[in-house]
This record gives sequence, C-alpha cells and structure tokens, in this order.
Amino acid sequence: MTKYVSFYVGNVRKLGIVEGDNIYEIHDFGKEEPKGKTYKLSEIVFDIPVLPSAIICTLVNTPRMIGVSNKEEAREMVKSPKFFLKLPTVAIAHKQPILSLEDAIRPEVEIGIVIKSKMKEVPKSKVKDYILGYTVFNDITYPPGMKEDSYYAMRRDPADGKIKKMLFRGTHFRNKVRDTFAPMGPYLVTDEEIGDINSLKMRSYYNGELVQDGNSNEFIFSIEEILEELSKIVTIPPLSVVSTGSVGYINAQDASEFHLKPIENAIMVAEIEKIGRLENPTKIIK
Repeated sequence: MTKYVSFYVGNVRKLGIVEGDNIYEIHDFGKEEPKGKTYKLSEIVFDIPVLPSAIICTLVNTPRMIGVSNKEEAREMVKSPKFFLKLPTVAIAHKQPILSLEDAIRPEVEIGIVIKSKMKEVPKSKVKDYILGYTVFNDITYPPGMKEDSYYAMRRDPADGKIKKMLFRGTHFRNKVRDTFAPMGPYLVTDEEIGDINSLKMRSYYNGELVQDGNSNEFIFSIEEILEELSKIVTIPPLSVVSTGSVGYINAQDASEFHLKPIENAIMVAEIEKIGRLENPTKIIK
C-alpha cells in the first residue's frame, strides 16, 4: 500500500509519499524514482490529494439511505446507480473549513475513487486497472436546500394516468453544490494492502459525537458496478473523483431529513478504515 499526500511548503505545491511521520517528496504518482527531500507531517499544509477534473457522486447506495434494511429490496427499489455532479472548485483539503449556513448541515462519509486513465465502457472485471487509488470523501449536504429546488408541474400521474399538479424533488444543487462542500483527503491510498474495498468500516463524527457508523459491504452497488455503469453513460476523464454513496445515520428513520445544527469551529470527521481520517472545522456564514 502506498500512501500519497499533496501538500504545500510555503507557496509551493508538492507531492509526497507518507512513511510514518515523514513525507518523502516525489514528482508523480506510481513512478519509480529516488525519494526527494523529507518533511514532517506536522510541518506541512495539506492540499486535496489530486486536482480533480470532475467530481461525480453516487446517490442512495446503501439500504439505510433509502429507509430499508434489506440489500435485495433496496436494489429492486433503486434499479441502477444514480449520479450527480459537484464542481471541482468546491473541493477542499484536510483541515480546511466547511462554510455552513447557520440552520443545518449533514456529513456523508464516502469512499472517493480516483481515476487513473480515461474510462469508457469498462467491464467490472477491468475496473481496477483504471483506479489510481482511494481517498476519504465527505459529501457535505445542506438538507433544506432540497426543498428550495423542488417544484410543481402538471404531469401525468403513473398511478392513475391523469394529468395533475405534482411535486417534483428537483435537482441536487442547493443542497449539495456549495463552496467547500466536497472535502477530500488527507491521503490517496493505493489498494495493494487494503484488501476488499467493498468491506471497510465507515464512520462520521460531529463535535465529538458519532453520527454515522457503517461499512462499505452495505453498498447496494459495488465500486466495480458503479464504475462500469458510469463508464457506459459518459467517458470518465483522468483524475476524476467518483464517490460511492454513504452509509446511514444513527437513529434516523428518514436519512433525507437528518441534519445537525452547525456549531462554529466544531470538527466534522469522516473516517474510513485503511484509507484515512478527514477532519474539517465548521465556519458558519450568513
């Protein structure tokens, strides 16, 4: 397992390999080269692991996120992986602040898959050949934003075939595509020693309290299925970050309604076994 980190020393962005508390400077991912200058983790400023060409997020990919307990039932309800986009410019690094409105915020701990080379119509059996590594991704959400993007329209009701005024959920925009709403890091980890990527503990915390506690074995669609389906739809560019969807919330019957009251300078943590612990403070904005 190789653990990469992107970081700043002064105003210079660098790439390194992490070994214990040390970082050895290198020039590129996956290249055989001598280790360069050494830094201490305590003396660097973290950057996002890669500068993403795209951020493609997977929705409702565990049973608890759609309110059921059975994976087969959930798969029948969802049918296929569902996707939405975040702008690459909303990505932030480990320890950078999340800008939160004062009424609500929600973490969504997810595995971020970093794509190595262009993907188009790649079968599940070949997916791993296109993965550079994995990072912790936090799909920050502002739940009230969904109501703002909902709307009414005159449409045919499939239940009775009649055209009527119906409420539509709308896009995932105001609730998910906001500045700082894509924390990722601290590291990019290759999979040599991760083992089964679809069987890792996933947790999130806010202000010291456990919010989410689950496992990637809950995924309705595996990482291989996600990338196979996505590459059928669109050519995935190199250095894209594709997220996996999140696990459910402790004691929440409806995940879509779950939210936390933002607290100034409270630390939000997203943690994934063998990949890392991503921490970001909350800064409340008006």
